[in-house]
Amino acid sequence: MKLIVPQTVGDKGDAILKRICSKIPHGLILFDRAFARRKVFEMLLGFGHHLLCRAKSNAVFYRLPNPPKHPKPGRPKKYGDRLNIRRLRYKAMSIGNRDYQITSHLVRTKMCPVDVRLVVIRTRPKPSKPYRYFRVFTTDLTLEIPQIVEYYQHRWHIETAFRDLKQEFGFSAYRVKSRKSINRFVQLSFIAASLTKLIFEMPHPTQKPISPQEVCEKLGIHWYHPRKLTQGLRVAYLKAQITDHRFSTSSTENTNSHNITTHVQQDTTLPFDKAA
Repeated sequence: MKLIVPQTVGDKGDAILKRICSKIPHGLILFDRAFARRKVFEMLLGFGHHLLCRAKSNAVFYRLPNPPKHPKPGRPKKYGDRLNIRRLRYKAMSIGNRDYQITSHLVRTKMCPVDVRLVVIRTRPKPSKPYRYFRVFTTDLTLEIPQIVEYYQHRWHIETAFRDLKQEFGFSAYRVKSRKSINRFVQLSFIAASLTKLIFEMPHPTQKPISPQEVCEKLGIHWYHPRKLTQGLRVAYLKAQITDHRFSTSSTENTNSHNITTHVQQDTTLPFDKAA
């Protein structure tokens, strides 16, 4: 953050977030439930952004209040009845080749100053176990339920991307100190990670996409059966391909071994005195 906004040297986390949100274009920002605070949401909405956030386990949501039949003097009621997610009606919905039990309601919460769209996903690992509830909410009321679920699923890809950058591309092991050097190193790390992914996502038109089974067979992995390629598998596969290419007998690459010229000198018969 200090690299993006150099003025944040002495600022705290909220001040850094405020500076960043003031500089990026208006759009939908994904938050983890650790950021579910009214102060953060008010600041975000003040800059014209929309938010999509996961609710904390102790978060409370309320129905919209019904208009009174006989208006009374005073401030109108802001919150309706408390929402009980266990008593809601869930319906089956297919999103991304997966089936969910989902319900959605327009509600209010004290964490956010505006109305939000609440989406609850109900799952049960085993018939003998109780239901589990996954709750997300957004201030963008134009989004459909499948869009809300798919957008929030992308948030975890951000976490895995930073993990792969640290483990595979040296993002956390740099030894430079100047701001210019750090900026270059960060950009090179992200470029290398992006190119690695594009190699597998955009193959040659005459080639078929590389499947996870092919990668595991190439690496000799028989105990792991992934449904999709991870960044770690991509990097390991490319390293194996480079190694095979360099040490293959059919390789045309000019290495040091190709540049060495061998010359064997024939033994000559020496006189006895010279030999002695």
